[in-house]
Amino acid sequence: MSVVKTPVAVKMTTDIQQQEARDQVKLQAKGELYQKNDLTYVAFTENLEDIGKVSTLLKIGEQEVTVLRSGAVEMRQLYQYGNITEGSYQTPYGTFKTEADTDQVAVMWSASGKTGRIQFGYDLTLQGTVAGRYDVTISIEEETEA
Repeated sequence: MSVVKTPVAVKMTTDIQQQEARDQVKLQAKGELYQKNDLTYVAFTENLEDIGKVSTLLKIGEQEVTVLRSGAVEMRQLYQYGNITEGSYQTPYGTFKTEADTDQVAVMWSASGKTGRIQFGYDLTLQGTVAGRYDVTISIEEETEA
């Protein structure tokens, strides 16, 4: 059985709050969406300034999202509603242990399953130190041939 991959446009917005400082990181990328074993996968590549290319794979379930990044940044983190999950974040300066305390996961798909919106929010701890509050919104739209 072959996996059907659908071209999609991915928009991701992350609102970050660290003590009094607020920041927002946005990205847009073209990627592919496919289904496998009751999960939806979205793969795309980011081109980060000063760092290089990062390949990102989102593994999306009903109440959880796993983010796997490889390339200039290596990261693996599961965001699971109501749980604290461990992950890792690898940089040129070393590998850091992460913990995400996820209190919000919302996954909504269109009837076709090719367009969706994913939101999740969590408090991040990096190497045992509170790193801040992160609220992520990802919109996925099927790319249609013009």
